[in-house]
Amino acid sequence: MVIWPNNKRFAATLSFDLDAESAWESSSLNGRRLSLLSMGAYGRRVAVPRLLDLLERYDIRAQFYIPGRIAQIDPEVVRSIAKAGHGIGCHGFFHERVDEMDPVRNLQILKDSKAILEQTIDREVCHYRAPLWEITPDVLQSLIELGFHSDSSLMGDDRPYLVGGPEHSLLELPVSWLLDDFEQFAYSAEPAVGGVIEEPDKVYRMWAAELAGMREFGSHFMLTMHPEVIGRPSRLMMLERLIQLMRSHEDLWFCTPETVHAHWRAGNIELPMHPY
Repeated sequence: MVIWPNNKRFAATLSFDLDAESAWESSSLNGRRLSLLSMGAYGRRVAVPRLLDLLERYDIRAQFYIPGRIAQIDPEVVRSIAKAGHGIGCHGFFHERVDEMDPVRNLQILKDSKAILEQTIDREVCHYRAPLWEITPDVLQSLIELGFHSDSSLMGDDRPYLVGGPEHSLLELPVSWLLDDFEQFAYSAEPAVGGVIEEPDKVYRMWAAELAGMREFGSHFMLTMHPEVIGRPSRLMMLERLIQLMRSHEDLWFCTPETVHAHWRAGNIELPMHPY
């Protein structure tokens, strides 16, 4: 069991993948499918301001993973997230699957996405999440070589762990399809994504049950959300209910990838090494 800072029993991170149009661009027929693209645009135009307001009201710092393309489309929304004090991480450039690219191309995508995000917010970006959580050994090695602090794409534990090796380690903040809003709420007829749009109450019960289980085992509740999905009004209200439940646990440590990394580097958290 991980010993969390300040004698907390378990930890939680609210993370958002701001895919916006990049989630659909490859299927947009060169911009002709405006209805499809507008699903993504809703996330950055409408949902992000509402999410930032919600997070501010509950004094929570979250993590946003953003494709480089979105920094090109709407640099102001990226700046607004950073200005509000939330973490910014790389998430590909066009939200491309790294397992379909060769190592040379993957490295260039990583460098380009890191550079444009850093230029946009004028601060270092050193956290990463692979698009679709599809990550490869070459990308993990590149993250280590480029000095990234963390990845959040693997599923080998429900607590943070280390990958890479004893000499050069990368902090891994594992994810789960169970704690992803896309699997519950997303729907697109073409490309075919999702089959059932779940009720918010059902998803609340499922996530609340997992939160209780993670409290029992001292785990890390890494919730992955997409503004264009979770930002719909009924779902946003459900998220607020979940935040209220989380806030009711005085033994819960709200953290970001950077705060976990800082405590690990300071020797305040001891983590296992898992080979990937």
